[in-house]
Amino acid sequence: MDLATFIQKRRPTWRELEAILQRVEGSGLSSLDDGQAVEFGRLYRSAASDLNQAQTFVSGDATVQYLNDLVARCYLVIYNKSRTDLWGLVLYLFWGYPQIFRRYFKYVMLATAICAAGTLFGFLASYYDPLGAQFLRHGDFEMIQPNEEGEEDQTPLQTTGQFQAFSMFLFTNNAGVCLFAFALGITYGIGTAWLMWTTGIMIGEGAAMFLKADQFQAYLTGILPHGVLEIPACWIAAAAGFVLAEGMIRARPWPRREEMARAGKQALFLVGGCIPLMAVAAILEAGVARAPDWFLGAGLKLAVAGFFALLFAAYLLLLGWGKRDQALIE
Repeated sequence: MDLATFIQKRRPTWRELEAILQRVEGSGLSSLDDGQAVEFGRLYRSAASDLNQAQTFVSGDATVQYLNDLVARCYLVIYNKSRTDLWGLVLYLFWGYPQIFRRYFKYVMLATAICAAGTLFGFLASYYDPLGAQFLRHGDFEMIQPNEEGEEDQTPLQTTGQFQAFSMFLFTNNAGVCLFAFALGITYGIGTAWLMWTTGIMIGEGAAMFLKADQFQAYLTGILPHGVLEIPACWIAAAAGFVLAEGMIRARPWPRREEMARAGKQALFLVGGCIPLMAVAAILEAGVARAPDWFLGAGLKLAVAGFFALLFAAYLLLLGWGKRDQALIE
């Protein structure tokens, strides 16, 4: 049986199961009578069998993804607990999210490549063309300006209240950028790509400005302690936008509305991981990157950046291998 015939033959059964799911997801299994409960179990087993069959046709096809989502939803309804499953949340954070990241790694690399291209353009335009530097000058670098030659850093330490307020401001602003990059996926990814390009230009322009002032180390210590988390978080959010865009662009055997719902769910899982990253990045920016040099030296700031970069890379690349609790991320 070819894939098209398989879909045409089995689709009515999947629709029937999905209709029951929409009911029990809102009201619970108790809303079904005995006959409906038996039918739900039969349809669930049938969909699980269809999933195994579909995986023999082509890996990663839209039908496989649809059935994967359908079976996972049934699993969650059947084994749902009445109280919050804190262990399940911890398991997802340490096991499920790295799997999601690696599943959509190519989209993260696409966002990274666009941002890197913008960085190179912004650096070259600002470093070699004074008019280009003025044109590209970005307001975000008003907080990080090169010191005048011979000028010492006399910035006072923040009070606890100032630190908390500044951290919250940075978190709110940065989380908004991530959500904006994700939401722009609805422009077929064009807006997301443009945001990554302009972000790269901003980074490159700042690097050129500090390098010309012979204070590149100050640039690194002002950017890297939080940037090792904040910048990858922006790439991940942009990747979520590209996942959303793919759901709008690719031809599927399903209506676009359903494909958008599936892609949007996966994209939300992906972008959701950016929120805790931005929270930690905000604390690092307010407490480490913006700390005066007389209080925290450049070496210590760069060491903090290196530690968090290695910790984040290890989290994404080493955890979450295998198929344990796959339903958590479907």
